[in-house]
Amino acid sequence: MSLATQEKKVFLVEDNLEVGRMYERAFRLHGYQMDIVHDGETALAKITAESTLPDVIILDAVLPHMNGSQLLEHLRANTRFARVPIVILTNSLVSREDEKRFAELGADLYLVKIENQPKQVVEKIEDLMHRGVLHA
Repeated sequence: MSLATQEKKVFLVEDNLEVGRMYERAFRLHGYQMDIVHDGETALAKITAESTLPDVIILDAVLPHMNGSQLLEHLRANTRFARVPIVILTNSLVSREDEKRFAELGADLYLVKIENQPKQVVEKIEDLMHRGVLHA
């Protein structure tokens, strides 16, 4: 059974409009609400101003105005986001060292776009939400 039946909300930070639309379709097909922002600075301002938290935050590593690691650091420094799963979804950095660095910064999952179809990304994020957050 999909978690989406509970009206889960995804906050996606992706600078490529076409890629953002692709993931938006995949998540909406699974019943998720989507909020997409295209740069790190706007994402930080928007998500910290919202009264309700998303069920998961997905960050690209390379973003304009504030990159994914900087955004991740800001979010993990804010106790409001301690229990929100944060996923890195990128093609730009694909080494084990990058994956380790993002984990040390507080990412709960690191996915490489070219290694995962959008449906697989949705499934892996649902699995993460079922397991609960590691950074509580």
